Amino acid sequence: MNGAAKGAIIGGVFLAMVGGAGYGVYSLVGDGGGEADDVSALSEGSGPIKEKEAQAAAKAFLTAWAAGDERGAADLTNNAAAAQSAVGEFRTKAFVSKAVITPGKANGTTVPFKVEAEITYEGTTKPLAYDSQLTVVRGLTSGKPLVDWQPSVIHPQLQKDEKLRAGAPASPPVKAVDRNGEELTAEKYPSLRQVLDELRQGYGNKAGGRAGAEVWIEPAAKDAPRRTLLTLVEGEPSTLKTYLDAKVQAAAEQAVAKFPEASVV
Repeated sequence: MNGAAKGAIIGGVFLAMVGGAGYGVYSLVGDGGGEADDVSALSEGSGPIKEKEAQAAAKAFLTAWAAGDERGAADLTNNAAAAQSAVGEFRTKAFVSKAVITPGKANGTTVPFKVEAEITYEGTTKPLAYDSQLTVVRGLTSGKPLVDWQPSVIHPQLQKDEKLRAGAPASPPVKAVDRNGEELTAEKYPSLRQVLDELRQGYGNKAGGRAGAEVWIEPAAKDAPRRTLLTLVEGEPSTLKTYLDAKVQAAAEQAVAKFPEASVV
């Protein structure tokens, strides 16, 4: 393969109705190929997974995902039921109308990859790009290299039993302000992220706002707040006044900034 051809699409293309609104094209972009394309690397084996096996298994899975073959992708994991549902819902519930997946080079049994997607909902299309990774393990009964299925394969922020979703959220957005009227945002005050999400869930429908359209992570627990990843259509937020003080909160944030797992409200 010459240099000009190495960037060619190799994963196949499919057309699928997305919410009845249009068609989507998915593709896998190659990483240069080479020994990782060796089909023999996907055969039965024993002992620790070799890097060659990890690269081949990851590429086979990503190719199936990119081609919209949810069953084929699922069969290349160690949890076919969960993987098939997640890969299928990537199109049908997250409204991904287009996705280009670019695998990276394996580092032991871990293979990084990049997803460049487009979300299309009711005539609005916006890009959603992110990096993720997967790990390859040996099947307990088959002996074959398989993707160790985790929700984070679909999106790195997904945790156990969480889902990637898009559409009109149940709760309209809210604009939270401190006691002096200064707006409080999760970007400026990271420790307040959960508090702001809970305020929206608890008061969004009561405060007079209007929902727009978003991409979010649906939590596993019914009473947990959704985590917005991307705004597709701006809603009309209502304003909620809190008893917090933005200056005090800023000082508190600075005090714990050197502790990566710490937050304070």
